[in-house]
Formats: sequence, C-alpha cells, structure tokens
Amino acid sequence: MGVMPESSNESKASGRRDPGLEISLESIASQIRATDGKDIPFRRAILTVGNRSVTDVVDLTIHASLGQEGGTIHDVSPVFAGAASSVPPGGSIRWDVYDLLIPAHPGTASKVHMFGYRAALNWRFDLAVWAEYRLSGSISRVQLAEARWALRWSVTDPSTGAVGLTIDVT
Repeated sequence: MGVMPESSNESKASGRRDPGLEISLESIASQIRATDGKDIPFRRAILTVGNRSVTDVVDLTIHASLGQEGGTIHDVSPVFAGAASSVPPGGSIRWDVYDLLIPAHPGTASKVHMFGYRAALNWRFDLAVWAEYRLSGSISRVQLAEARWALRWSVTDPSTGAVGLTIDVT
C-alpha cells in the first residue's frame, strides 16, 4: 500500500484475537487529494488480519458490515473476495477502510463520489469484522468472534484542512 505510519498520533484498536488470528484497526498518517488538487494530511483506518500462530492459516474468509450513522448497515464482505485465502505464520493482510470499504457501502459511496472526502467528515461509521479459517493440517474451521469499531473522520486543523480519525472499540 505504500502508506507508512507516523510515530506520533498513531493508534491501534485491537479487535479480536485467538491462537490463530488477530483482527485490528489502526489509524495511520497519509494524504488525500482535495478537489482543488491540493494534498492534505488524512488519517487512514487500516484493517489488519494477522496470523499469530506457528502454522499457516488457510481457507480464510473475511466478513464485514459497515453502517453510516442513522443509515442502513450493509454487508461489505464481497470486497474481500479474491484476497489471500491463506496467511503464513507472522504474516498479515491489510486493507484501507476509506478506499475499500466506504465505496462498498452504497449510500456512503454515492455521497463521497459527489462531494469527495468531505462527505465522510463528522459521520460515525460502524464497522464489524469477523473471520473463518482453518489452521493448516486441521480439518476443523475456526470462527473468530466479531470485532466492532466506531470511526469518525473530522478536520483537526482548519488552516491546513488536515483530517484526523477517531477509532473506538464498541
């Protein structure tokens, strides 16, 4: 993805963890291009599914739902189709919530398409993620409990237009 976290103002909200997988959401520094062509500081929500076991995680299926404050909750699981179905020990898969999941929510995607990133500002987004998988060599599927977060992007510095991100475990 090419986006590197800042050492300050970085936060990570652990979701669910078991002997095989950990699901977490973290805020990292990035930039986003405004409609005037100017790049502004923008905190991104990065969803990570990491393999914490000593063996491969296989047959991985990620499920997620996303809701916008006061709106319908949508199943956005199809965006993970084609993602890696296995993760080696110590490996992880990362997704950008703004770039991947927000466009999968029909109501939010249409607003962002019309108004740009500002359409997502000051709204509460509820994200729920869970996974199913097997550990290599096992025939039993494991279902990781659902992890839930509330996200809110807001302007943190009006002079630069910098956008911050608050992530709360719910």
